[in-house]
Amino acid sequence: MFRLETQGAVARVVIDRGAARNAIPIAGWTALEKLVNEAGARKETRLIVIESADPHSFCAGADLAELATLRDNPRQRHVFRCAMLSAFKRIRAIGKPTLAVIEGGCYGAGVSLAMACDLRVAGPEADFAITPARFGISYPQEDLSALIKLVGPGQAARLVYSAERIPADEALRIGLVELIDRETPTGAAMVKAIADKAPYSLLALKATMAGRFGVDQRFDDAFGGRDFAEGFEAFRHNRTPDFT
Repeated sequence: MFRLETQGAVARVVIDRGAARNAIPIAGWTALEKLVNEAGARKETRLIVIESADPHSFCAGADLAELATLRDNPRQRHVFRCAMLSAFKRIRAIGKPTLAVIEGGCYGAGVSLAMACDLRVAGPEADFAITPARFGISYPQEDLSALIKLVGPGQAARLVYSAERIPADEALRIGLVELIDRETPTGAAMVKAIADKAPYSLLALKATMAGRFGVDQRFDDAFGGRDFAEGFEAFRHNRTPDFT
């Protein structure tokens, strides 16, 4: 249900299970994590995009048909939770910038998937809902913490307690997404804006925002690197830098 598409500096992890509104089965989380690792390991990759092949549904969340089997299988509940959280942790930890391009419905664990990325760009018809309260279940603590970090405790409580569906404009207003892109294809301008930038800068900035050790040395080292030399010369001569 996932595939990896690569073109130059951009690696796209595409969700392609439109018949099930891109709901992710338990085994799918491990497959997702594997593809994210593969995308991040490419030397050429400057940006990892997570998107859907179906413009009407980004991700409906976890596969409800499988969730029903968890009633009588305590061990599988643990497998499900750990596989899902492992995929999200890997997306957060990957050393390259990540962008979720969200078109159509984004519900439940689909919201968690989007939140695991560094940036979220929504199409104008996107909508969002965090729905565990409709099914008598809860939401993993790490995902709730990510939600609170993005939208604040009050809006997070509103979303999870009511399980209401909100449109893209409201998601932008409360901070669940950073941008609504009304052009076609959705997110193309942001993808180009990031992918054109210096690879060293993207790596160092991602590490710095994540609070990883050694980032001050990366700041110092950058001035001796090829990317700085190219970027500075391009600025001096009023041309577009070529970071290839």
